[in-house]
Amino acid sequence: MDRSTIDSYEIVMQGFPLPAFILNVDLTIHSWNEAAESFWGWKAEDILGLTIPLVDPEDAAFSQQIWHSFLERRQTIQLSNTTFLHKSGERTTSTLVVSPVFDEQDQISGAFFCNLPTSDAPLGSKPLFQGLMDLRYAFDQIACVLVFDARGTIKYSNANMTEVTGFCPRMLLDQPWTTLLNPSAEAVVEIRSQIKERKAWSGKLPLQTNDTGEKILQATLIPIYDVNGVRFQHIFIGTDITETEQLEQELDFLVHHNEMTHLLNRRGFLREGDALFTDATETDPIALILFDIDRFKVINDSFGTHVGDQLLQSLATRLSQHAEGMLTFHPTSDLFGLLVTVTDRNSLFQYARKLQQILQRPYYINGHSLIISCTFGITVYPSQAKSLEDLYRRSEMALYAGKTVGTGTIQYLTHEMDEQFTRKLQLERSLFTALEDEALHLAYQPIINLKTKHVDGFEALLRWDHKALGSIPPDEFIPLAEEAALITPINNWVVLEACDQLAKWHQQLSPDLTMAINISPHQFQSDSFVRTLQHVVAEKKIHPRFVTLEMTENIAILQTQRTVERMQLIKSLGFRLSIDDFGTGYSSLQYLRAFPIDELKIDKVFIDGIDLGENGLLDSIIQLGRNLNLNLVAEGVETSSALHYLEKTDCQQMQGFIFAEPLSVDEVAARFGDAAQ
Repeated sequence: MDRSTIDSYEIVMQGFPLPAFILNVDLTIHSWNEAAESFWGWKAEDILGLTIPLVDPEDAAFSQQIWHSFLERRQTIQLSNTTFLHKSGERTTSTLVVSPVFDEQDQISGAFFCNLPTSDAPLGSKPLFQGLMDLRYAFDQIACVLVFDARGTIKYSNANMTEVTGFCPRMLLDQPWTTLLNPSAEAVVEIRSQIKERKAWSGKLPLQTNDTGEKILQATLIPIYDVNGVRFQHIFIGTDITETEQLEQELDFLVHHNEMTHLLNRRGFLREGDALFTDATETDPIALILFDIDRFKVINDSFGTHVGDQLLQSLATRLSQHAEGMLTFHPTSDLFGLLVTVTDRNSLFQYARKLQQILQRPYYINGHSLIISCTFGITVYPSQAKSLEDLYRRSEMALYAGKTVGTGTIQYLTHEMDEQFTRKLQLERSLFTALEDEALHLAYQPIINLKTKHVDGFEALLRWDHKALGSIPPDEFIPLAEEAALITPINNWVVLEACDQLAKWHQQLSPDLTMAINISPHQFQSDSFVRTLQHVVAEKKIHPRFVTLEMTENIAILQTQRTVERMQLIKSLGFRLSIDDFGTGYSSLQYLRAFPIDELKIDKVFIDGIDLGENGLLDSIIQLGRNLNLNLVAEGVETSSALHYLEKTDCQQMQGFIFAEPLSVDEVAARFGDAAQ
């Protein structure tokens, strides 16, 4: 570091009682004053030339992000609430002003750091005043500085203040310092309160400029007291953060508003509406109205997305005009909403009906006259909702229920819907801990050889016993697990649990038993699923040829090269593949040719057709499976007539209540211990 460029800093730095130091560009200590020794515990001779020891090892943000950003921007910055380490290891929170030090070639050769007093630290004494006066001169080079007396009359204003505000010193001297403040600024009350308590104040402060504009400063206001404890002066130090604040405001707008219509998005609505939700009472209720455009996709497909986008913008304008004073928002696509106060239920319905009529008036866009209908879902609070997000999701439920009734419906959340939603919410929350609570378990349905009537294996079926709600049907909780992105970890647990149980049955019952395990499309695409299968192979408890992984026909939607490659990878590990519920999904002879599958499971709907004399499709599926040399398993066999018919076909195996319902591990041992041998 160039000696001449830091002389002024070091002279001032060593003379005042506030902790200060100078760093080289490589974050090594160049200078360290006595106040820094007292504040952080390190002696100058112990750390000069060493890397700054103040940075918390767990927080690399200072050294890697803030430091490099500071060097690139070449501007003074203020680090508020920054955690540093005392020599003792204790963490301290500091507010630092950091200013670049330039060499003769105008290159940054280091940085000057000064620790400002915290807002709750009382100030006093003449020596501190002198030190702060010296600090003022140092900051004259790096920040905006004002000095004003006990009454707030400005006695000094530096060149940086002129550059930022446009007020030259003669325009400010002998004027109240509040001349620079917006009278409505929220910080004014807080500043006065802090000063009365003999404390410094730090925060963001808007200052008016000479051209009637506004600048935002990150500022510190320090009251100065004489030896008798009488306040007689203040020092104001600030750095211009207007550009940063504007960028933050723009980013905040983008994060909380719909890009197309500039209405609040869902995140913005939940933030802005929380206070209204909290203040709602039985005597002052609120209602959340959600609505969307019926068959909006038809408009996009018929006229193009540019017309659809203009329709959404026009609707948003119309909504804002006729819902003035209410909280309106546009969460997704063609879905809109508003939060309204409620006087009575009839008035709420009349308002919703009137708004619906207004929104459904024709729109004239690009020469097209567009007539739309909107379906409304309404939920009133207070209700069973525990949060604004709960209220939002209940209105969604009412909206979708209205869709099933017909377009243009205004649907209130009914008591039955509310109960359903409350149950759904309770189940969703419980699912997150279901594995930890050991509430999930497997039941096993036997797979029977149609020729020998012996047990060939079992299908593992997931069950959930909720501690408060009892047994939850799989068709209720599995879709919830998929919505909550929990299906993959749960299904991976099923794979491991079922394989462990099969290994035990190989020892206890028969070494030839097989295990069928259902795999969801989400799980199939997950890399964690492949790692789970690799773990099963590595453990060597069972050979993977005894495990059949069943996938629904819906996976045909994903028929890509990646899907085939994933199947081939599973096959290479030694596992068998089966298509479950065959004939009811996206049946395609093409995927039967492309996919390396071993088995077809014939859906129960075709088995039920036997008793109705509708055997044609069943016979075709069986013939198709035999031609492709696939194993065939009939599901849902419940009648003797169906069983007798299947015995005469080329179908090899069956499952169904006529033989056994899903059983627990103990029930399997008790019932099939001898038969499986």
